[in-house]
Amino acid sequence: MEKNLTQGSIKKHYFKYLGVAFGGSMISCIYGLVDVAVVGQYQGPQGTAALSIVAPIWTILYSLGILTGSGGSVKYTYYKAQGKTDEANACFTLSLSFTSAIAVVCWIGLTVFDDQLLCLFGADDILLPLAKTYLRPIQFVIPAYPFTQMLAAYLTNDNAPGFAAFATLCGGCFNIFGDLYFVFGLDMGIFGAGLATAIGVTLTIAVMVSHFFSRKNALRLSRVHDCIHKTKELVFNGCSTFVSEIAMGIIAMLFNRQIMNYLGSDALAVFGVIVQISGLVQCFTYAVGQAAQPIISENYSVHHWERIRETRKYSLICATIIR
Repeated sequence: MEKNLTQGSIKKHYFKYLGVAFGGSMISCIYGLVDVAVVGQYQGPQGTAALSIVAPIWTILYSLGILTGSGGSVKYTYYKAQGKTDEANACFTLSLSFTSAIAVVCWIGLTVFDDQLLCLFGADDILLPLAKTYLRPIQFVIPAYPFTQMLAAYLTNDNAPGFAAFATLCGGCFNIFGDLYFVFGLDMGIFGAGLATAIGVTLTIAVMVSHFFSRKNALRLSRVHDCIHKTKELVFNGCSTFVSEIAMGIIAMLFNRQIMNYLGSDALAVFGVIVQISGLVQCFTYAVGQAAQPIISENYSVHHWERIRETRKYSLICATIIR
């Protein structure tokens, strides 16, 4: 990737970012689909239904990471393009702190109130033990979920989108093969799928963190001035993406509850497969926006309006083709 997005071909920049964004999103969707397929083969429809109960949790956790990552990285790129390194790194520091606080709250909530939350998401007396078994190893790494999205946003804006996608690829590949090995090879069932998922997301975080030890890393911790105002800015900038993402989790939760009330776990298992397949389509739209964001942010900071309009043109073309 060229380091300066205010120069060079917009088309080249955009489609490079689009490729890595789409690749990272696709891997996440595929390993979710593999989870459902493997658990369904081992546990039957009830296993697939249990994963459908858990699925909204990931969406909500990811949306919180998107809130802090997208909200902060927009300003990070804006300041970085203007040469204001301290202000840019203050945005990163604030996002890191905010994500840490959110992660701790989520960790406590999903550890202490797991029964209540799973019942809220639609679990009954039969599905609750299966969902808890799947969650057991994942509960140790709950903070990793918002951090994957936050770090991915900053790595993309730190001229390392390919590395962010590579980190997702590493975790996703381990999850896919780990599912097969733990579930069938070691006969661990749905617990094995949860274990593979936990190790996979930990591996993703470990690879992302290694970026901070590379020579290309420009992200640093910096003192944050006027923390309250900057937090409001962060939330405002990330709010639209956050709302659209968390809405999907809430809608899935409501569907889970209604399907369990009227149709039962077999129908929920079918719905779970449909949701995973629909995620493959959604990853296209997610990639379109993710590819445009760093280019628009950097060019906006130096008032290159024509380059912004050109980026928008390619985004609209891609979005139209997807539809």
